Amino acid sequence: MSNIENIFSDRRKKEQELKLTYSKYIFNSHLIMFLIIVLGAVLINYSKWLAIASKVELYSVLIAATLAFSYYLVSSKIKTHIKEADAVFLLPLEKHYRKVGLKTVINSTVVHIITVIIFYFATKPITNLIGNIDRLSIFMLLIVIIWNNLLKYLQVIHYKEVVWSKLLLFVVIFMQLLVIFFDDIAIRIIYLISIIVLAAFTYYIMKNAGNKLNAKDQEKYVVNWNQAADYDKHRIESYLKFVNMFVDVPLSGVKVARRKYFDILLPKLTKDNFKKENSFKYYYYRVFLRQENTVYLALRLMLLAVLVIFSFKNTYVSGLAIISYSYLTIIQLVPLYKQMSNNIWHSILPVSEDIKIKSYKQLLTSVMIVTTLLLGGVSILLASFSTMNILVIIGSVVIANIISKIFIGKVK
Repeated sequence: MSNIENIFSDRRKKEQELKLTYSKYIFNSHLIMFLIIVLGAVLINYSKWLAIASKVELYSVLIAATLAFSYYLVSSKIKTHIKEADAVFLLPLEKHYRKVGLKTVINSTVVHIITVIIFYFATKPITNLIGNIDRLSIFMLLIVIIWNNLLKYLQVIHYKEVVWSKLLLFVVIFMQLLVIFFDDIAIRIIYLISIIVLAAFTYYIMKNAGNKLNAKDQEKYVVNWNQAADYDKHRIESYLKFVNMFVDVPLSGVKVARRKYFDILLPKLTKDNFKKENSFKYYYYRVFLRQENTVYLALRLMLLAVLVIFSFKNTYVSGLAIISYSYLTIIQLVPLYKQMSNNIWHSILPVSEDIKIKSYKQLLTSVMIVTTLLLGGVSILLASFSTMNILVIIGSVVIANIISKIFIGKVK
């Protein structure tokens, strides 16, 4: 194994160790128990739905699942593990990177094949009811998956990312999945045309990615170190932003930007805002609505809770979703006070720490009350109107806010 292979092997191991460490915090006993309950509820409702679903519903769900799975295969990033400094320190070893790149493609392909197997068994009950699976097309799907990862690799490492290539890959993978499930001549014609276009595009990428000088001491495909480093940096940041919904992580690239569509939620500026006791209230509201790892964290978890509520339309599941949302959100928002206190703007005004903490607690209380009430309203609208159901939802909202109140009290 060459030096460059050792370097990238160590980076892969370190990333795996990091993800394993975060996974231990994310998948704690409480979340695992919640996921087991949700999975059991999904399986029970899935089996009941299969017994009563019409052909139109079966086709609609299968196509929707195929669209979602195609998007996953196209949007998932390859792991380059390239850093900014590699453009200088690993440049002399560039000709040995090909073996590293091959491992990258193989690893991505293996992960995708595993997800294909999971997708196959998840959709098999539906396909058993509406038609047979073309086994030859499954083999072709594996080829398309390898093709997808190779094309991503060529664009990221040796050329540049072409925006519409994702759309082309999405169409090819989606049509390939449809060919597996449906024996239709129109689908096969569209699939064949998309394959031809993808082949032409691949040839274009390979032709333009190659080094035209191509002297004997040069590789045909040179590594675009800076682009690959930025790509991998964004990949890691995306992962950390996801993990940040559950665990406090070091996000060095957090952006703060004005979002005009959230301005309506900001309190109106009055003379009271400039009083000492209210001096930080407006500041915290603004930071919450403009920082990536605050407002989007709450929105993502809220959307997840809404999906669970909408999927099951069961009062008790909805209540559990509201309580789980409250717990998962508040454990992430409470530690953010320390991050905000490290900002220079936090120390400009001569205001006591007690006032700052009180203002932040008021913000968290408002956020949790508003969001849990919204989730409660959605749950009541989707459930059958009965006194018992309404009482269960109201009780869940109350419990959710009691949980958040306990954690808010720990802000310091």
